[in-house]
This record gives sequence, structure tokens and C-alpha cells, in this order.
Amino acid sequence: MIGTIQSTASAVQPKTRLLAALLRILVTTFLSFGLAVPFASARCLTTGFAGPGLLPSVQAVPSLNAQLQSQGSQSAALASPATIVGLWNLTFSSGGQVVDVAFDAWHSDGTEILNDYTNPIQGNVCLGVWEQTGPRSYKLKHPSWSFDGNGNLLGTVIIGEKVTVSPDGNNFSGSYTYDVYDVAGNFQVEYTGQVKATRIKPD
Repeated sequence: MIGTIQSTASAVQPKTRLLAALLRILVTTFLSFGLAVPFASARCLTTGFAGPGLLPSVQAVPSLNAQLQSQGSQSAALASPATIVGLWNLTFSSGGQVVDVAFDAWHSDGTEILNDYTNPIQGNVCLGVWEQTGPRSYKLKHPSWSFDGNGNLLGTVIIGEKVTVSPDGNNFSGSYTYDVYDVAGNFQVEYTGQVKATRIKPD
């Protein structure tokens, strides 16, 4: 009986060692996988996750690639000096003749204030709103009151501009429309011309 037990024990011992080694390999593998998954999940790879440490190829996901390129372009545009935001020295001309000169402030919230050299009694400060239409292109809608030389209200004027900022961000130019309405809101006449501006800097 004792000999049988010893014989059985000696036969089982190598098997036990083999099972223990296999168990260690399985535990190590499981722990490696278990530690890798939270790290990958921290990168928000909830879609297309193929295994621990494997990231989806950007080239293999066209929509993701386009999105990343778009975000890069937006970041570059925001970092570019070619923005309309700032203070400008503005000149309106028509038929080669200067018809108005102004200081013009374009704000990052999409509003604009113009102070031109019109007599204050005729209304020399007015407001506008703008939006970007392209990488360096903008349009402006600028309503203002119109007065005669005695300060009597004549109606309104809607100034529209379509301008493009130079690549270095120091100038812009484009076209304007000047639509005149009477006090009842009836359209009277439209004037057109060109606008040019130079950025005013703090130094």
C-alpha cells in the first residue's frame, strides 16, 4: 500500500509541476490582458478595438481621417494672423473717388463698430454684424440711421461688404453696397464701390 502510494505520488509529481507551470502562464497572460484593456479604454477606443495595444489606422477610417484634417485646418486658421478681428483704417471709394474714411473695429463675437468722419449730427457711429464665408473671406451687414445737416431723420442706410483679408493679416479689400431707405422703409437708391483697409496695430 505504501509502495503503491509512493509510486502514485512520484507519477503525479511531474504532472503537478506541469499544471502549475501552465497555471502561471495563464495567470500571467490574463493579467497582461487585464492591464492592457483599461489603458486602451482610456483612449476611448470603444469602436473598432481589435485587441490590447492595437489602434485603428486613421487611413483605414476615411471619415476619421477627414475629421482630423478638418480639425487641423481649423486650428491652423485660428492660429493664422489673417483674421478680420481687430481695428482698421478704412477707405470707401466709388468711381476712383474717396467717398468716406473711417475707423472700423471687428470683434470676435461677430459684431462691428464703425466711426467715420461724417459730421456727428449726421450720425458718424454705427454698428454691424459679420460672418466668415471662407478661409480669409467675410461678409458684413451694417445698418445705420441717416440724418440731414440739421439732425432730422431721413431714414436708414444698409451697408453691405464682402471682403478678403490679405495672407499676412495686415490689409483687407473688397466691395460694398450702400442701400438707402426712407423713414417708411421704402428703398430709394443703391450705391456701390470698393473698400480697402489697413490694420491699426498697438505699436
